[in-house]
Amino acid sequence: MISEPLAGYSPKEVAAFDGLFRLAATGKQFSSIKVQDIATAAGIGKGTLYEYFSSKEEILARAILYALERALGWLEEQLQGEISLYRTLETFLDMLEKERILPVTALSALNTSVSAEQKQELNQKYQDRIQEIFRRMKQCEQQFFEAGRRNGEIDPVLDDSFCEYVIVSALFGMAGRNLCAHQQGRKTEWKLVQQMVFRSLRPQTDRSSCIQPDL
Repeated sequence: MISEPLAGYSPKEVAAFDGLFRLAATGKQFSSIKVQDIATAAGIGKGTLYEYFSSKEEILARAILYALERALGWLEEQLQGEISLYRTLETFLDMLEKERILPVTALSALNTSVSAEQKQELNQKYQDRIQEIFRRMKQCEQQFFEAGRRNGEIDPVLDDSFCEYVIVSALFGMAGRNLCAHQQGRKTEWKLVQQMVFRSLRPQTDRSSCIQPDL
C-alpha cells in the first residue's frame, strides 16, 4: 500500500505502517487493534516492533506523518517541472484511487475511530513535525495556485485561502465517501472531485462552459 521507504525510515517501520493501514482499511476500529495485530499484519515479531515503537499510539502517529510526507514529496517533485493544476490534480486523484500515494481508506477510518483526546495528545507530541508538514504544504499550495492563475485555470480574483478550502473540502468529502463505498464494495468516483474543484476555481468567464481544458 505504501511502497518503498522514505529516507530515514527502516523497512520494518514502513511494514508496521502498512500493517496498521491494512487493518484500518477493513473498518477495524483503532481501539480494537492490538500491537500484536499490527505485528502480524506487518509480518514481523511483536518484540521487533517494540524495538522501533513504544506504543500503538506511536505507530499511529508516525504512520500518518509518514504517509503525509510521502504525498508531499510527490507534490514537491511536480513543482520541479511545468505546472498544470488540472493535470497534477488528475494524476494525484488517479494515484489516490489506486492508493499509491496515500492510504485514503485507512486514513479516513483512523480519523473517525481515534478519540479526540488521543488526537490532541498526538498533536502535542509531534507538534514540530506537524508544523513542518503544514509549512511544506502551504508552500506547495502557493506555487500551484500561482501557476493555476498564470495558466488560466484559476480565477485571479480567488485568493489562496478560498482555493485551499475548495480542494480540502472536496478531498475530505470524497475520502469519507470512499470509506463508505469501500465497506459496501462500491467504487468511488474520484473524477467528481476534479469536477468539483474546477467548477469552483475556473475563471468566471468560463464557468458556463465545459470544465475540461483541451487535451
